[in-house]
Amino acid sequence: MFFFETSKLFFDKNSRKDLWGLIVGLVVLFTFANIMMPDWPFMFFSAAMMFSSALYRFVMVNDDFVKNDMKKLTKNNVTDFVISKNIFVVLFSISIFIGVILISSLFENELLSTDSLVKILIYTFIILGSENIIYIFHNKPVEGYASGFKRDEMNDIQVGFKNFKDQIPSLMVTFFFIILFFVIGFNPNVYLSIYYYVICIITLIYFKKLKLKKKE
Repeated sequence: MFFFETSKLFFDKNSRKDLWGLIVGLVVLFTFANIMMPDWPFMFFSAAMMFSSALYRFVMVNDDFVKNDMKKLTKNNVTDFVISKNIFVVLFSISIFIGVILISSLFENELLSTDSLVKILIYTFIILGSENIIYIFHNKPVEGYASGFKRDEMNDIQVGFKNFKDQIPSLMVTFFFIILFFVIGFNPNVYLSIYYYVICIITLIYFKKLKLKKKE
């Protein structure tokens, strides 16, 4: 249920133009980075982790999503809530990177091979697993940007600053994993990343149920 609710709100017709602009911009940006910086793949993978992290925070704590979710969330559907949110983020993120792979192939670029897609999955699972843990302690709603082309610049700056503050714990964790993977050289396999991801999801479900029971 929450998967379709999240998808419906994310692809809302009132913000569809902004969304398509975002998708096209992301695909172009990642494709450009892939083609122009083939000797620095860590930058591409780091950006991929930051994107997945930011998307997770968006569908979990953005004020519009929170208001919509809290109306329906109970201790009986916590599992659906957590798993649906994670599935949405994984599917949307992977869709973006598949688009990047297809476009990059037009330029005969081999950086984003099948092996690279597996690495993206590994890094995505690990960063999203960590985001599930961060959400347990850091889950206050955050105001989102207004949709449309006519903007209140001061309001956008204030919203951007609040969003940046909200992202600080996530950025710190992401930088930790960037150092672990690309400086220290730790290379987890896909099974370890999935195991870590599942454990983190189960942990969030447990604490979320506990919190909702206390409210009853």
